[in-house]
Amino acid sequence: MRILSLDLGIKSLGICVSDPSNIIAIPLENFMFERGNFIIAKNKVESLVKEFNIKIILLGHPLRTDGMKSEATEMSEHFYKILKENLVGVNIRLYDERFSTQRGIELLKNKYKDPATIRELKDMAAAYTMLIDFLTYNNS
Repeated sequence: MRILSLDLGIKSLGICVSDPSNIIAIPLENFMFERGNFIIAKNKVESLVKEFNIKIILLGHPLRTDGMKSEATEMSEHFYKILKENLVGVNIRLYDERFSTQRGIELLKNKYKDPATIRELKDMAAAYTMLIDFLTYNNS
């Protein structure tokens, strides 16, 4: 059983997967899709579920620091509903991702100096930090 971590943007999906033992988080890609076309993103997730035998999906739930919802939160909840309707037998969880993007950017800055590269990879890095947190604190 592997875990998939997703950080949804308006036109990108950061993707990270656990190893088969659920010890290590492995960044996969920053999947780009046409702005707002979440069906393309859903299709990508479906193929990853089959390829990696995914049983749990963590979908970033970007609440504001005060816990209130934003437009990004509503977008994530909409994508959650799409996934729930189409991925039977997969445990899909909204995962509090506050500060995951900032933490991911800090990791990227250690390797990349180019701001464009950092922007391009930030969603994948956010998915990575979410999965690391989950594997460390919630996966006993």
